[in-house]
Amino acid sequence: MTSLYVNADLARERGFNLTGQLPHEQVARLARLWLPEIRFHEAERFHPIDLERLFKVPVDVFAGLPPAAKEAFLITVSGPAGDQHFTPPVVRNGSTVLLHGGDITADLGAAPDGTEKLMDGAGQDTVYSHGKSLARSIEFFGASDTVSGNTVPQPGDPRVPAHDIVVRAEMRFLLDALRHYLQKNRPVDSLWGEFDVESVIIRSPGLVLPADRDEKLDILRDLLAGYEAGDQSRQAAAIQRITQRPGWTLHQRAWDAVRFYAFLEFYFVYAYNDYPDYGDWPFVNEHEGDVEGCCVVFDRRDLDQLPPNGTKPIEEVVAHTVITSVHEVFNDNDELKRLPVARDMARDDLVVYVAPGSHATYLSPGGHDVLDWEDILTDWPGQVPILWKEILVALLYPVLFPLLLIAAITEHFVDAEDQTTDDGVRTGPTTPVGGTGFAHELVVTPLSDIDSGLNLYQAGFDPPAPGLDPGELARRAYSGKWGGHTGTADHSSQWQVKTARYFRKFVESGEITGDVIL
Repeated sequence: MTSLYVNADLARERGFNLTGQLPHEQVARLARLWLPEIRFHEAERFHPIDLERLFKVPVDVFAGLPPAAKEAFLITVSGPAGDQHFTPPVVRNGSTVLLHGGDITADLGAAPDGTEKLMDGAGQDTVYSHGKSLARSIEFFGASDTVSGNTVPQPGDPRVPAHDIVVRAEMRFLLDALRHYLQKNRPVDSLWGEFDVESVIIRSPGLVLPADRDEKLDILRDLLAGYEAGDQSRQAAAIQRITQRPGWTLHQRAWDAVRFYAFLEFYFVYAYNDYPDYGDWPFVNEHEGDVEGCCVVFDRRDLDQLPPNGTKPIEEVVAHTVITSVHEVFNDNDELKRLPVARDMARDDLVVYVAPGSHATYLSPGGHDVLDWEDILTDWPGQVPILWKEILVALLYPVLFPLLLIAAITEHFVDAEDQTTDDGVRTGPTTPVGGTGFAHELVVTPLSDIDSGLNLYQAGFDPPAPGLDPGELARRAYSGKWGGHTGTADHSSQWQVKTARYFRKFVESGEITGDVIL
């Protein structure tokens, strides 16, 4: 179980700050300037909402149902005392209910809203659910009629979002993210996040044993401390520790990326993943809760020139790269694009496309392979340590060829593609409202200096910092699943910070050469 009050105190002790010298106000300004234009498929039924609405919309809709219809929407939780029935949504650990709709007010302006109960007791085994079915999710969150009032969406006549589109932005300077990841006894929740890139920065052959991982972490602590203190001898000693191990090397490209770049991550929260309506077997799955998004990369040295440490106007900062998130990491389908160096051209080129149902993000309209066995067979083995390859081949040799043959035949006959279009709902910083253009709300998580800036963990202080909502901290730091459905496959999401995933893609494909920006 996680106590977010304890985590807030740990964050204060460790000087939590992910935005370098930037105050929250500047981060929020950057997020408004560089939010991509987001284009959804015309058939999309679920559009991004914020966490608050996952809790409050079911309460509001349930209250408006006819009395005879309400019983069918109650959520049953079985336990030692028998079945209990709750107003949706429910957050539970097994049969222990931490929060239910009866605790929550649907008034979006009310405080407290009930979700502050998550501040204690929620953990990775906790599950949020508003009903575990597509029909319930459609009732609470689903779009139905199109822009022209039809019930069947067509290109240029998309379904109208059932609720305001909400996007969350979070800035993470990579050097700061690494520092906080390397701290011992650090908070464990979805807000603090993971940045497990030690084996990207320090390469080694063979199987990485726990002792090897611990040594890599310890070396990185020395390397980082030496770098931040400007201590060349300490940095050299840390690098020497790497080279003393046979086959170990410092991946200079990855170390440069950590030092010189910052990620502005945009997260899209969906109430339901209804991929079976759009995808093909065997890759379909459906579930409540889906947290997807994309990442816009900045040169940290540009950001360090902003006031108060510099005089560069924020309008002159130009984003460097955009990275998408496509299904599972092993699919190797995340996309990366270097943006033009001219600001207006970079802004015009910053467009992401969302596939219906799966909500994977892409950089172009059209069909996109969900799984390409040729890519996996050529690319993925290169990411597997040598010893693991030997073990896998020895274990799987008797069945490996038949499995690959079946996979190739399946891919040949199954059109497993995500579809993206220019003909659906769109939103963004310069998108005109009207027709297929819709307004959005941008929520920027405050993650600046916890001692002198604005940081969401301050909502867990005693007393909470003025203007910060403990319920908002509880929702964002909640580490359980955002859905309880077990349909074709249970892929209900936890909020897993994608910084390490974007970092691996950036190091693999981005343009990084020491101090030179290509």
